[in-house]
Amino acid sequence: MVDEQPSGVKSGNGKAPPSRGIPSKESLWLEDIRKLRDEWKYHQNVRIELEQVMQIVFPKKYQAKYYETALKFMHLLLQKQVLRGADLGEFLRTHNFSKATFYNIILPRLKRVGMITTDRESFTELEGKRKFYRKMVKPSTQFSIFFTHLAKEYESIIETAKAKAGQQKP
Repeated sequence: MVDEQPSGVKSGNGKAPPSRGIPSKESLWLEDIRKLRDEWKYHQNVRIELEQVMQIVFPKKYQAKYYETALKFMHLLLQKQVLRGADLGEFLRTHNFSKATFYNIILPRLKRVGMITTDRESFTELEGKRKFYRKMVKPSTQFSIFFTHLAKEYESIIETAKAKAGQQKP
């Protein structure tokens, strides 16, 4: 039987290769919370900006070019709300970003973490009557929904543990 690694890497000799840690394309980066608290000055009533959120997806310290590209893209997407193929091409040309990097790394990661959603818009040409599809990219709230749920559940776990600990004391 062939072992399969979480990243999908298979080994032909039946033994899995040694783990190299979490694949970067499947991870988010979160620095020391105390350091972020001091830098971001976060509080319930203080808004965190897009630049700070993007640091978690593409850490500027380690992936500066990806961060810059993704940040400019997200600003444009949030401004327009829908981007089609021609808009994406214009964005890449205007900012002189690599098409391969954008389509193979940036868009998939933003989609994977739930910050964008992609759709296909069908259209037909009058003469040929063949159906074609245009790519559409829209902002998504799945990123915030997931982390809000995660935070609420963790808070619930803490409160449950406190309640149980309080009941056990004589």
